[in-house]
Amino acid sequence: MSLLSSDVQSVVDMTKAHPGVDGLFHALLVVLENAPDGAIIAAALTQVDPGQCQNPQHRRRAAELLDRSDNPDLARQWRIAETASFPDNVIPLHDGAAASPAAGDAISFADIGGLEPVKDQVRRKIIKPFQTPGLFKAFKRKAGGGVLMYGPPGCGKTMLARALANECNAAFVCVRAAEILDPFVGVAEKRLAETFRNARMRKPTVLFFDEVEALAQRRQFGGNDKVNTVVSVLLSEMDGISASNEGLLFLGATNLPWSLDSAFRRPGRFDRSIFVPPPDRIARKFVLRRLLAQRPHDKTLDLDPIVERTSGYSGADLEALVETATDFAIDDSAEANDIAPLSKRHFAEALKECRPSTGEWLTQAKSYSDYGNQDGLYDDLKDFLSRYAR
Repeated sequence: MSLLSSDVQSVVDMTKAHPGVDGLFHALLVVLENAPDGAIIAAALTQVDPGQCQNPQHRRRAAELLDRSDNPDLARQWRIAETASFPDNVIPLHDGAAASPAAGDAISFADIGGLEPVKDQVRRKIIKPFQTPGLFKAFKRKAGGGVLMYGPPGCGKTMLARALANECNAAFVCVRAAEILDPFVGVAEKRLAETFRNARMRKPTVLFFDEVEALAQRRQFGGNDKVNTVVSVLLSEMDGISASNEGLLFLGATNLPWSLDSAFRRPGRFDRSIFVPPPDRIARKFVLRRLLAQRPHDKTLDLDPIVERTSGYSGADLEALVETATDFAIDDSAEANDIAPLSKRHFAEALKECRPSTGEWLTQAKSYSDYGNQDGLYDDLKDFLSRYAR
């Protein structure tokens, strides 16, 4: 499945069909400048022959976009020896980004910055089986099973689940440990069984387990029998021992995949894992644009320096950064008795206070990717860490 939407692909196709039309390639660059993920930039420019673009400014801009999206090899194919300097900001910042969705709003994958490979996996592993049940039935492939999303906190796992609920033609049930666990013996087990029973009555259904490690934590036999009982009931329900689970899909989100009981990795449970990383440069710029869209800000504000200084920031960290910068702008506005738009100075002050929250998680994750990856569970994490360390 292509990472490109039909709209982006149509611009790519027109650019390929009319290589001599400078305006078409400019239009493609404008579209890619606002792409939510570097993978989209690479997927689009891979289809276009650099030799067919004779405009050195456009070649230079394409190479810059590819560099920022961590595709240096592809960028070198576009870069040409420059004999003269060209003005910066060849393509202006697009001001048409929509506002960042509020917590209660219905959202789609288009509202989420970055994570295009993750979205592609979710479409293939979760949405497509429910949208084309006949095709899967022809191949004797059941629409169900489980997918585990893991990664540092604040990087979009829960937001992905919200978007999936809006895009997937299935009932969506969010299961939170706080609503299940109970100090009284047998209550949590009863609530779990009831949750699965209701889900089976509404098939197809996606059961989303937020912070699933609280329910599926590694068992210590001979220790806490209460936890062992809850885990055992959850495993039994996921196996469909009492009733068929065809048409049910289990979607889990966790910051601590290594704390899950190994039994949950068995096929039919959480047998597929998806790593949700911190946003890359392209995604960070997309997120910042969204957060600034409906706030008064200096139209000449250059986001690139902020993007470069926020490596390792999660989406939640970026939101905190903008909120802190907004506080400084509000203080200036109150003092001047007039609106003081968000500016470079406000972000410079905010960056002194706001730090990335993913460092500790990534350090801990490295140990597991190095020494606990015998079964290849953390291959995508290991690949990310090898690139992140550079």
